[in-house]
Amino acid sequence: MPALYGLTLLATVLLIVPFWSLANRMPSRRFVPIALHIGTAALLALAVGLSTIGEYSWSEQPWIGQAFWGGFSALNVAVPALVWIHAVEHFGKQQAKRMFGLIAVGGTLGAVVGSYGSKVQGLPVWSFAVISAGLLQVAYVAFMCSRKYCLQLGGSDVERQVAKGGILQGLRIVVRERRALQISVYMMLVGFVATAFEAAQTELIGAEIDLAWEQKSFLADVGLYGNGLVLALQVFCTGQLMPRLRAFTLLSSLPVVSIIGLILYSLAPSAGVIFVLQVARRGANYAFEKPAREVLYTPLDLATKHKVKFLLDTFALRLGDLSGALVQVWLRELGLGVGAIVAVTIVFAAAWIGVAWLLGRGAPGEAST
Repeated sequence: MPALYGLTLLATVLLIVPFWSLANRMPSRRFVPIALHIGTAALLALAVGLSTIGEYSWSEQPWIGQAFWGGFSALNVAVPALVWIHAVEHFGKQQAKRMFGLIAVGGTLGAVVGSYGSKVQGLPVWSFAVISAGLLQVAYVAFMCSRKYCLQLGGSDVERQVAKGGILQGLRIVVRERRALQISVYMMLVGFVATAFEAAQTELIGAEIDLAWEQKSFLADVGLYGNGLVLALQVFCTGQLMPRLRAFTLLSSLPVVSIIGLILYSLAPSAGVIFVLQVARRGANYAFEKPAREVLYTPLDLATKHKVKFLLDTFALRLGDLSGALVQVWLRELGLGVGAIVAVTIVFAAAWIGVAWLLGRGAPGEAST
């Protein structure tokens, strides 16, 4: 896991500077389509590569699987970051609280279809890359269609604004601005704690499920049921609760669910328990925590929305993944039992709640949180 997460982190680094260069020269209405086209080209190149390789064995050519893991995992956080950069640029805070849950429904529907598609046997692996490339072009069309509505929200001036300050401005803002630094620590803890569940899931399904196809089906079911829960919550609950609940309540929902899940995992470590916990965490994450996290950016300046947000949604999140993987491996190498590993992870989850409190306390209009 540390090696794979390290490759993913490296891939995000390779994406950040070119993206900052685009964002420093043009408004989002121009750099988002360019980034989507680059992602489409990368997926088509992946499809050609997979079709050329044919039958693949990880043990014989591990570097191919590692490169795929790192590159695709980086792309998997970069593309959603583009969507939310566009959203936080045009929506005000109160509009975001009402609408971000519904905006996220599109991503959830895609995740449901993807989880179901991964259970279908017989389709060549390269076909999924082609389908993904096609869906990125659908995203491009949807982006262009949304511009008229975005103009009504913010006016034509917003569409022409460019985040100035140089290519490294995003890094300077994180170092100098307390709010941005708090969000960066928060994002690292998101990845850190998530890795603890991934490590437990990997261990348990490896020990309890023998066949590779059954393991793949297990993971697809986690995605399918988890995203089904997310979809129901986003449609019926998110838009109703976000305007009524304080930022801290929403931001702390995922770490609280994670702590409860860790305790249950320590009492009954099994693949079935991990299945339920991963589904519950996905619901809390995408229905409550992530929309609330995106709202944090709405009052901030353009450079923070464009450059800092991309840095934190990609690099900071994946740095948390890598740090979490290293700690999980280290704890196991020390010979600690499940209870001790859970206790250490809960300390980090508690710190996550503390950072959520700071962010909620500093949110405009919520100083009393």
